[in-house]
Amino acid sequence: MRYKVWRSNKDRRLHILCREGGEAFEALPAVVRSMGPWTGAPEGAIDRLRLPFRVLLNQQGFAVVYAPVAQLELELTPGAMHAVQPANAECPQCHGDGHVPQHGGLRQKTCPRCNGRGWIRAIPAR
Repeated sequence: MRYKVWRSNKDRRLHILCREGGEAFEALPAVVRSMGPWTGAPEGAIDRLRLPFRVLLNQQGFAVVYAPVAQLELELTPGAMHAVQPANAECPQCHGDGHVPQHGGLRQKTCPRCNGRGWIRAIPAR
C-alpha cells in the first residue's frame, strides 16, 4: 500500500497524509478538504512511514501534519532503524566530576563544558 502527501497552497506548513488515490482524498472530511487548495507532494510506501503516522493512517484514514517542508520527516531512514547510538564520553575538562577548580583550587564551580553532567555527547565517526 502507498501513501500520498498533499500540501496546502494557503498555508505552506499544512500537510495532509492519506492513502494514495483520488477516492482516499475524496473520503477526507469536508473541513479538512476545505483547508486547501491542495498541491501534490511526496508519496511512498506505508511500510516506511514512522510509527505515529502509520497508526493515524490506519485509525483515521488520514493525518494532518503542521511542519515546514524542510522539517517534514515522514519516513524512517535506513540507518535509524538499526543504528547503535554512540556512548557518551567523559568530559575532558572535569574528568567526569562535573566540577572544575576555581581560584587556584580554593573553590569548585560547575564545569562550563558539560554543565555539571560529567559527560558530553560523543561525536559519531564519519
